[in-house]
Amino acid sequence: MDWGNVTTEDLIEALREVDWSSPPRPLSEFFSRFTVPRSYSKWNSRLKCNLYYYRTNYFLLIVLILGLGFLRRPLAILAALYAALPLILNSTDN
Repeated sequence: MDWGNVTTEDLIEALREVDWSSPPRPLSEFFSRFTVPRSYSKWNSRLKCNLYYYRTNYFLLIVLILGLGFLRRPLAILAALYAALPLILNSTDN
């Protein structure tokens, strides 16, 4: 797939259709293959490709970071729920 021509909307749609039960990629692969792209177009293409390819790894990393943040500041859980409440109520109205 030519990731340089994939739009953000295409990527979001592809991520919605993904089977999220796939196991995460090995951490050695996740961290060892990083090289800095030399141009903005290559950076953009790499970002889209990696987001799709390592989707489970990124999801678990975000969950871990949020979990640690909530452990450090328990009131953040209430704040997050309070902030998400309009989104939850709005989605049930449709």
